[in-house]
Amino acid sequence: MGCDIYLMVEVRDKRIDQWKEYDIADELLKFIGRNYNLFSILAGVRNGKGFANADTGDAFIPIDTPRGVPKNASENYIAYVEYWGLDGHSHSFLDLAELKKYDWHGQKNKHRGFMSQKDYAGYKRTGRIVRYVANVSGANVKKVSNEAMNALISNKVIPDKEVFYYTLMEWEESYYESAMSFVEKVLPALEKIVNDCNCEDEDVRLLFFFCD
Repeated sequence: MGCDIYLMVEVRDKRIDQWKEYDIADELLKFIGRNYNLFSILAGVRNGKGFANADTGDAFIPIDTPRGVPKNASENYIAYVEYWGLDGHSHSFLDLAELKKYDWHGQKNKHRGFMSQKDYAGYKRTGRIVRYVANVSGANVKKVSNEAMNALISNKVIPDKEVFYYTLMEWEESYYESAMSFVEKVLPALEKIVNDCNCEDEDVRLLFFFCD
């Protein structure tokens, strides 16, 4: 079963010390999607684990563990949380100052996943990891070592046409690379709110929770 994030953006009105919804959540969700790396970074959700607890790599260091729903959340967000009820979990919130302070570029993490023969050949040719899965199984699936897969894609070994070959790969990425669209699209969108509302980074926050 997959896991999705549900979120809202709030801006604090300092004059009355009250948080209000800023209607931009749908736009931000287009850049977030189902990115388990990001979920791990934001709140330790699906951290190093995929479907059925499949190993996806080393755990990330999250910005913080889930903080719950803030007591001063806007009425709209409270209603949103109540609508999802017990289906929602790992509720938390982070302001823009915290998101910008986080070391996206300096921290690195090791990822693991299985590549098909075709995707592995593409990786060896271009150096780019385009597609992989946390785990794979089936009557015609055969998991082989990297050395054996190298022999297959170089035609040193004749593959069985009835078999789908996969090999386990491990690679390293910076946290930025693991959550690039969030850093490049979501953070600037929040910064624009700061400018438009003439407020501080601490006055714009992301509230979120997850559903499996």
